[in-house]
Amino acid sequence: MITLPRILPRILICLLLTFISLPFTSQQSAHSEIKPLSDGKTLITISDLPNRDSNNTFVDRSLEARLGDTGSLGQLLIEAERIPESKRSFAIDPMLIEEVLDLADGFSTSDGIEIAESPSAREWLQRLTLLVGKSEIKAINYGSPDVAWLSKAAPSELRVHHRLSVELLQSLLPVTVSESPLEVAGNAASINPSIADRYTQMRRSIRLINQYADNPRTTSYRLRIGSVLNPKIPQERLLDLTRELQKAISSYQDSIRISKGRFTLTSSSEKVPITLINDFENPMEIRLKIKSTNSKVVVESTDPVIIDANSKLSVEVPVTVLASGQSELLITMRTQRGIEVGDQVRLPLTLTVITPLTTWITTGSGLVLLIAAVIQSMRRVRRSRKTNRASSERGES
Repeated sequence: MITLPRILPRILICLLLTFISLPFTSQQSAHSEIKPLSDGKTLITISDLPNRDSNNTFVDRSLEARLGDTGSLGQLLIEAERIPESKRSFAIDPMLIEEVLDLADGFSTSDGIEIAESPSAREWLQRLTLLVGKSEIKAINYGSPDVAWLSKAAPSELRVHHRLSVELLQSLLPVTVSESPLEVAGNAASINPSIADRYTQMRRSIRLINQYADNPRTTSYRLRIGSVLNPKIPQERLLDLTRELQKAISSYQDSIRISKGRFTLTSSSEKVPITLINDFENPMEIRLKIKSTNSKVVVESTDPVIIDANSKLSVEVPVTVLASGQSELLITMRTQRGIEVGDQVRLPLTLTVITPLTTWITTGSGLVLLIAAVIQSMRRVRRSRKTNRASSERGES
């Protein structure tokens, strides 16, 4: 008869072997996993939640810990190495690779800690590069948004977002990335309506900006807004992330702007200097549309100007002043394609101009007074002479 104490070690060994043979799923990074496929291959998904704020500052150092051999992402690579190379297939989120590269090159945390570089991040990247080898690699959309939801809400944006994700992943890792998207599995996640509305607003803003500022920073924002559709991000963190991105994009829209000021015009023909600021990473051709708020000022048209990237340009606008008083210039900017950019600016004008009519009246009045004074003086001289003559005649008699 076999007793329980005698078979217990065998049971424990069997349970341990069974556990080891099960597909690996990270407990700390629940979106990274190893899963067998129907074609006999094994899909190794490498992804994580966002670890940076809108300023690319890390919220903490938890990602660095997960990259170590005892961390979830470090353990993921250890488990993947046990799979034959011919059986490996990878799905990688470029956002995670971008964050790991940031760690490797030096980073800062939200509490003000500055780290020169992270050896564990560098080692993890080297290990991943060797691991993927010539295996098939597909890109997960940046930030792991719910593609089922996105395919219904904004299918054209989903295609652009995936293409940009593929291009970014291929630029970050020295590997060839398949252009075909991952299959959409399951139903769309339930996205918070407030988050969905904010995402739509950000998507429209970025698409508009992209028409006149197609540069790496615009592309980065276009990729990052997809992360707010990741259903695995805790709601509190998701709301903070969405607000941060929305605020950052709003500020980014103001990269092209007009410097505000107040001017005093003292002559009928003046040139008002208007300063245009372009903080975008690309030059911009701008047409100014200027009009005055009343008939005291007439504004002449100006030619289109080109403002270099990250620079300022002063444009002198010819104006004619017809009367003294107060006025304003309303200024808007448009691109060569007619897209209005930046905010409309109101420049107050103080007009202290003496018009030609006023000059003639003032000059004429002065001449009349001068002539009257001369005549008065001449009369006084004559009277004085007459008085002197009369006195002389009386003295002689």
